[in-house]
Amino acid sequence: MDASLVTPRHAVRTQWNEAAICKHCRSTGGRLFVCPAEDRIQGRRLTLAERYGIAARRTGVAGDGKRNRRKRVNDLPDVVQITIGMKVMVTSNIETDLDVTNGAQGEIVDIILHPDEPPLGDDPIVTLQHLPSYILVKLKRTRAE
Repeated sequence: MDASLVTPRHAVRTQWNEAAICKHCRSTGGRLFVCPAEDRIQGRRLTLAERYGIAARRTGVAGDGKRNRRKRVNDLPDVVQITIGMKVMVTSNIETDLDVTNGAQGEIVDIILHPDEPPLGDDPIVTLQHLPSYILVKLKRTRAE
């Protein structure tokens, strides 16, 4: 059964997505890839002070110890879970002429791992050491040929 959840709550959406991908992997026997995120600014790693600032923002505490009530909805997750067959949605306009736009939906059809990734064992959950080289997504509707 396909179901959609509409919620203004980021935490609910995150938990829903995690449960859905685990259910998908169980039902298909697919492998779950866990991709750790690495924060960067203009391609360089963050300094210790910058990492502290991000951590403080994520926990809601400002540098002066006061509670920071700014919205953090655009923060990226610390890890991204992916698997073949997973449904995905484009969240920003990439190529409007080809309909690769905000709201376009599709499915992951292949995941090509980084060449330096160690050999995969038989584990159903794999934490990657490198970002995948690319992820092939088939969109439901596009003008691409």
